[in-house]
Order: sequence, then structure tokens, then C-alpha cells
Amino acid sequence: MSIALSSAPSRKQLRRLPAAAGFIALLALAQILGQRGFPESWNINLANPVNDLQGWVRDNRGQHWLFTFVFEPFTWIVDFGLERTSGFIGWLPWFIPPTIVFLVIARSGKYWTAGFAAFAVIYPGIVGVWEQSIDTVSLMAVSVALSIAIGIPIGIWTALNKRAESALRPMLDAMQTVPATVYLIPVVLIFGIGQVPAAIATIIYALPPIIRLTALGIQQVPASAVEAAKMFGATKRQTLMKVQLPLAVPSIIAGINQTVMMALGIVVIATLVGAAGLGQEIMQTVRMLSPGRGLVVGMAVVAVAFVLDRVSLAVVVAPGEQRRALPRRKLALILSALFVGAIFGRAIGIHEFPFSWGTSFADPVDTAVNWFRDTFDVVTRPFNDFLVRDVLIRARRLLNETLSWQLIVIAATTLAFHVSGWKMAITTSLGLVFIGVTGMWPDASKTLSQTVVAVLFSILIALPIGIWLGRRPRAEAALSPVLDSLQTIPPLIYAIPFVMIFTVGPVPGIVAAVVYAIPPGIRLTSLGIRQVNKESIEAATTFGATQRQVLWGVRIPLAMPSIILAINQMVMMVLAMAIIAGMVGGEGLGYRSVEALTRSNSGLGAEVGIAIVLMATILDRLLQALAKRMQAPAAL
Repeated sequence: MSIALSSAPSRKQLRRLPAAAGFIALLALAQILGQRGFPESWNINLANPVNDLQGWVRDNRGQHWLFTFVFEPFTWIVDFGLERTSGFIGWLPWFIPPTIVFLVIARSGKYWTAGFAAFAVIYPGIVGVWEQSIDTVSLMAVSVALSIAIGIPIGIWTALNKRAESALRPMLDAMQTVPATVYLIPVVLIFGIGQVPAAIATIIYALPPIIRLTALGIQQVPASAVEAAKMFGATKRQTLMKVQLPLAVPSIIAGINQTVMMALGIVVIATLVGAAGLGQEIMQTVRMLSPGRGLVVGMAVVAVAFVLDRVSLAVVVAPGEQRRALPRRKLALILSALFVGAIFGRAIGIHEFPFSWGTSFADPVDTAVNWFRDTFDVVTRPFNDFLVRDVLIRARRLLNETLSWQLIVIAATTLAFHVSGWKMAITTSLGLVFIGVTGMWPDASKTLSQTVVAVLFSILIALPIGIWLGRRPRAEAALSPVLDSLQTIPPLIYAIPFVMIFTVGPVPGIVAAVVYAIPPGIRLTSLGIRQVNKESIEAATTFGATQRQVLWGVRIPLAMPSIILAINQMVMMVLAMAIIAGMVGGEGLGYRSVEALTRSNSGLGAEVGIAIVLMATILDRLLQALAKRMQAPAAL
């Protein structure tokens, strides 16, 4: 009798039956009466007014006040910084920059890091891309410097002004969600093609972390420290300069670090709008299908980022860190020696890099990739055909020919409502419809199919590794340098060997996106497993649970919020790889964005950009909301 009662449905479940039946009937009605594929007659042709605006910009760039007094002065500042930085670094003899880097970092007592950073400076010269590295260093140095100059004051303002923070928070959320390629579209529309627009796009892309982390650092300053300063009669400005900013230095340093990494992330894509430097070299490796050369040049980009990151960390003194100030005589002697060395090097003609091994030592990488392609063709070819024919094409037909668009919108809206409520449901429905009315529904369905496939593969690889590492700190420490390298190498580098293995098409982009998305998935999963409450584990062990039962019954359930965030990050990383997939023959929004940038079609770029933004925002908000819902059981 008790068994029968326990298996009977509850009153709450019975109340839900009519709603469930009505929802199923609504889906069936939408499928029967709905239209397959989004109707082309609903296209609002957003490209036309944007292209008209592009024409107006071209006609009025030299006379309208908006360009004369706003855009042109900023463009002049950026161009001036790029020319002077590039000219100065190019004028210096080759041995001066590594010496300066070594001295700056060695001042903090980190001699091994200083030596490695000095080697990183000369690495581009060793592999024959010294001149290109100067262009990239100039682009990144000016972009990061301007991002810091703009971002830190805005971060301070938002930390001290709640209204400003509330107004800017949605904008910063959107800026961190949007893939890098979307920034290039309005920049090209306003500033055209060239090195300066590439720098401006990099500045915009790299701004959010420095703003957020500066504000976070100031907000986390202990209230007691601020109150003590006020009690001693300090003004708001004195409190900010003497108390809040010094205590917020660690967070600001983290923001600078993230800004450098963000600038690195767009350096290759910026070549689509005319940026010179190492990005162009990497693009050439794609045309040459040389993964070895791509790896060599990609490591030069990593070297540039490493040097800028370590120099920025060495320049800023964190609170509590003791550094001996250099005596004036010693500082003057060092500067004089550097000046004399620079003049002497120019005078005797040793300013250019003295030798170059080129990329010949990358030939073994090309040979290895060719061997892998030829040896495992019996596996890679069927895998490529399976993904294209049986997964991507069928998914495309499902979304465009089998299911009605009304059914897709209703199902997605219902899911959003169940996960996050009415606001997210309205956002989802309006976002999907707007993607349709811009004419991007077919391309968005292709990108969604590729994203789902790449994320599924990423989950199957990253989560088991992350769970395994979360219980083995030594293994995680050993694997950490590998994960750091995978997150630092430009994304396009991953696609080159897979193009050779799988041929041009969507599969190389999918596989490259998986490799690119795995590191954050592993890290966040491992973090969640490692931070599970020890008392919960001990309690389960006390009651006789085995290690496997502890894992599945305690660790994974309590780490689920972190695991959901890991999936969220992998989704964002895969979407960020959309344009890379378009560069190597992939379909969907990535290919259309490349088409818009290369053909200077701002109207198409705007439509693609809006579709990517809406897709990224919907997926990001849904997964964040799901992570918050998962948080409740962990808190109990």
C-alpha cells in the first residue's frame, strides 16, 4: 500500500498536466500550420540603410563636424602613437629592446623571468619576422596603453557612481559577449581600412576587462580603510589617490593582464581590416597550408604578448611589495649606457637583426602533419564525411525544412521561461525573430549546428579531464603550462593543420573550435571539483560511500554550477571561432562576416553582427541563468 501511495503522482504534478498538454498541443499546431524556413518576405533589408550610411560617411568624412572634431582627432592620436612607436622601435639596434626588457623585469628580482622575456624579444628575429613583430608590438602597445588610459578612469567613475555602474553594466556585458569580429564592422564603417582602424577595434575589444577589474578593485577596498581616511580629514580625492587606488592595484594589474590577452586575441583577425605585422604572416600560412610555419609565427605572437604582460606586471608595484629604488646615479648610468649603445649600434651598422634561421626548423611539423593525414586518411575521411553529411546537413534540414520557425521560436521561448523567467523568454523570442527578419536565419542555423557539434565534442573531452584533474593537484600543475599555451596561441593557428587533415570545409573549423574551447572548460570544471566542501566529502566517506559514489553523489552535484559555467565559456569560445571557421571554408555567419569585411559591405556586416550578437547573448544568458539555478542545492 505504501508503495502504491509513493508512486502516485502528487497534486502539484496533476496540476501541471493541463499546462503540459496545452503546450504540446501548441507545438503540434505550430508545426502543422507553421512555415518551414523563415519567410523571405519578412526581410526588413537592414543592409540598405547601413550601406546608405556607409556612402554618407564616405562623402562627408572630410567636412562633417563629427569627423572633424571627434573621430579625426582620435584617429590622429592613434596614428601618431603607431608611427612614433614603430619608428622608435625600428630605429633602436636589435640588442637594445631585449636589454631594456631584462632590466625592467629583473628590477623586481625575477631574473629567470627576465631572461626568458629577453629571449622572447629576440625570438621573432630568430625565425625571420623581426620587422613584422615591430608592427605588432606597436599595434598592441598603443592599443593597450590607450585602453588603460581610457579604461582606468571609467572604472574609477563606475566604482564611485552607482548610476554610472548600472548604466554601463549592460554595455560591458554585451561587449564581453560579442565575438571580436563584430567590433570590426562599425570600425570599418566609420574609419575605413588600415592600421589605425585595426588599433581602434583592438582598443574597443580590450576595454571591458580593465574597466570591470578597476571598478571591482576599488569596490573591494575595506570600508574600514576608507572610514579611517575620512576620520583623519582626507578629501574624496585624497582618499581615492592614497587609499583606494593603491589597495586596488592587484585588481588593476589583473585587468591590465586581461587587456593584453584580449588585444592578442584580435591581432590576427585585425588583418582583415588592414593591420600589418605578425597577423598577416599567419594569414599567409593559411594560404600556404603550412602548420609548421603557422606554429612558428604563432609563437612569435605569444612571445610579444608574454613580454608586454611581464613588463606591465613589473612596472606596477603591488601593495606590500618591497622594491629597492634605484639610486639616481645608477639609473643615470644605465640610461646613459643604453643611449650610448643605441648610438654606437646605429653608427657601426649593427642595428638590424644579425641572423635568421627562418622557419626551416618548422619543416618537421609539416612533415608530421602530412604523415598523419596520409596514414590516418581511412579514419579522418569517413569522420569528415560523417560530420558533414549525417550531422551538419541533417541539422540544417531539420531547422530549415522539417521544423517550422514558429515551433523553434515557441520551444526556445518556453525553455528560456523555464530557466530564467519572462524577461529572458521575451528576449529569446524577439531575438530569434529579429535574426529572421534580417535574413540571417539560414546562416544562423548553420552556425548553430556547428556550434552545438563543437560544444558537444568539447564537453565530452573537457569535463572528464577537468573532473580527473580536480582530484589530482599535481597532475593539474603539470598540465597547467599546456593549457596556458593553448589559450595564448592565436586561434587561427589551430585551424591550419586541420585544413590539411580534413580539407577545406566546416570540419576544420569545428575541430579547431574544440581545441580552442577545451582549456577553459577543463580549468573551470577542475576548479569546481577542487572547491567542493571538504566536510561534505568527509560526511559521505564516514557513511561508507566509495570514491566513485563520492564523485557522482557529492563532488559532481556540488560542482555543477562551475561545470555549467565551464559549458558557458566553451559556447562563447566556439562562437568566437565562427569567423575562423569562415576563413577555412566553414559556412554560416562566420563566412558571411569574412565576406562583409573583405568586400567592405557594411550592410551585410551589420546584419551578420546583429545575428551573432543575438545568438551569443541568448546562449550566454540561458547558461548563466542555469548556473544560478544549479547554485541552490550547493548552498544547502
